[in-house]
Amino acid sequence: MSESNAYSILRAGIKRRGDRIHRLENLASFGFPDVNYCIEGIECWIEIKSPTEPKRDSTPLFGSNHGLMITQRNWFLVQKNAGGYAYIYIETDKRRMLIGAEYSDIVNDMTVNELLNVAIWKSGRDTGEEEWTQLRNELKKRRRIQASK
Repeated sequence: MSESNAYSILRAGIKRRGDRIHRLENLASFGFPDVNYCIEGIECWIEIKSPTEPKRDSTPLFGSNHGLMITQRNWFLVQKNAGGYAYIYIETDKRRMLIGAEYSDIVNDMTVNELLNVAIWKSGRDTGEEEWTQLRNELKKRRRIQASK
C-alpha cells in the first residue's frame, strides 16, 4: 500500500465536518511530516509510513522498508524541543497503528511486536467506525513529545 492510499483511508476514517486535514508534499524543505490537521481546535502533525511486514517476528518492521529518514527524525527532535506534538501513523499490509513521536529516533529498529507494545492506538485492516473514533479521540489529546524510551 502506498502512503497516498494510507492517507486517504486515514482521512476518511477520522475527518468530521469542520475538521481540516491536509497532506503536504513539501519539496522546499525535507523532513516535514506528511499530514497537518486541526480537529476541534487541536493542531498536530502526522508522518505516514506504509511498510510491508517482515516474515520473521525478530526483523525490524522498517528493516527492508522505507523508515524515517534522518531529516524526519531531526524534524521530530526540533518539534519536541519546541514543545510540539506529532505522531507516526503506520499502515502495514496487516494492521494500522499510531505511535508517539518520542519513538522517532528508534522506530526504524523496532519489530512489529515492539511497535504494538508502545502504540497509542492499533487496529487490524478491518478498522470499524468505533475504532476510527478512538483514533480521532487520541489525536485530540495533544500529547507532547517525550524523551525517547
